[in-house]
Amino acid sequence: MENIVKESNFAKAFYFFGFMFLVIYALNSLSSILTPIAIAILIWFLINALATQIKRIPFLSEKIGDIIAIPLSLIIIIYSMVEIGSFIASSMMELSSTISQLDGKVDSLITKLSSMTSFDFTTPLQKFFQEFSLSSVINKIIAAFSAIFSNIVQIFLYVLFLLIDQQFFNSKLNALFPKKETRQKANHILNSISKGVKTYIFITTVISLITGFLTYLICEMFSLQGAVLWGFIAFVLNFIPTIGSIIAVLIPVIFALIQFPELSDVLLLSLCLVLIQFVIGNILYPRLMGNKLNISQFVVILSLVIWGAMWGTVGMFLSVPLMMILMITLAQFHSTKNLAILISGDGKILN
Repeated sequence: MENIVKESNFAKAFYFFGFMFLVIYALNSLSSILTPIAIAILIWFLINALATQIKRIPFLSEKIGDIIAIPLSLIIIIYSMVEIGSFIASSMMELSSTISQLDGKVDSLITKLSSMTSFDFTTPLQKFFQEFSLSSVINKIIAAFSAIFSNIVQIFLYVLFLLIDQQFFNSKLNALFPKKETRQKANHILNSISKGVKTYIFITTVISLITGFLTYLICEMFSLQGAVLWGFIAFVLNFIPTIGSIIAVLIPVIFALIQFPELSDVLLLSLCLVLIQFVIGNILYPRLMGNKLNISQFVVILSLVIWGAMWGTVGMFLSVPLMMILMITLAQFHSTKNLAILISGDGKILN
């Protein structure tokens, strides 16, 4: 009997890992098809989150709010994305020559630092920058957004059909789950996912806008070339947990090292940028988010690596919402609740 139980457990484990392998393989192989769909779903969530805020405007009646909220949100999002696209194009033309020469300037800076001090920085720093090329990092970020904007028509078609279909979601849910108890469970899961993702996207977008704007102001105050671009990159990278904040500070600081003759200016700029990231990331963001993003930091980094490996830079942006959806879904079922607890930050999950 014991042997049968062991064989049964082994078979379950084998099928589970086999299923996970097939899922990961499919996600990786179909990345070019799935990433526009995932981006469209996130934009759809953002539109609905913005529509919810528009409905809360005091002078709007409930009826008018219901009529204009979604169309107005869609117009705002489309206009913002078009402006961002044109801004990226103009900024990249302005800084393309600087970016192409960036790694060469970094090498010159390393040699200069070595000659100014008694330490030999050349060998270790050159090895580091060979592995971590700043121009390639910037180009990857821009390439990711170029890929998104090249699929912009396809993405917004998905968004448009999601907005059209959402009025029929309840009737579809009733048809899929005729039993009241099952329907209520499914409705609860979908509402929890929708609320969690909407909150995350809306608050993160607002926080990212604040971070980007303050980064721009600081860079402009120090007369750093490309201040608007550094503000935009800070806004974008704020969606990537931990690593994004580090890179958002590192890139303008490296440019400052090349541009500014005085090291004290570079240090002061670095201090201001780090202070912005620290205050917003460790004080403002947790206060606004509360316990809504209760995901383990280790799981966040692991998810970042896995989704980044499968879907590149776009996967990094999507990693946290996807983990949130996974945790909320796992928390709804008794058999998978333990996995949700492992994913959570403090072991407390919202049912």
